[in-house]
Amino acid sequence: MKNKIKMSLVFAGGMLVGVLSTFVILGQLSYLRYADFYLMSAREQVLIASELRASRGRELQSRAEANLPTLVLTIHNDRKLRSASGAESVLRSVRDFYEMNSLPIPAEISEILSKIPRGH
Repeated sequence: MKNKIKMSLVFAGGMLVGVLSTFVILGQLSYLRYADFYLMSAREQVLIASELRASRGRELQSRAEANLPTLVLTIHNDRKLRSASGAESVLRSVRDFYEMNSLPIPAEISEILSKIPRGH
């Protein structure tokens, strides 16, 4: 009887340690993703500020516009990105960019963007 109780306590203790360790590890992973995202965004803002300060706004605009099809294709082809909460909003923003500026949507992404529901 004592052995069964002892085994049960050891098992329960091991489960508790495992659950707590999992929460700690997953919490750190979430924080690391946030930190990576924030630092990447900060670098992007520095680049934009530098380009605009150097009066290279047109070149910056051209590079950003040239990257839009790649961004759409990457979101569409990556299951995790496609199912992320903000993916549809980003795709809608890209489509709206083309429409608001009366630009033709590139052929490689037009079908993808046409399937995005209109915003409310």
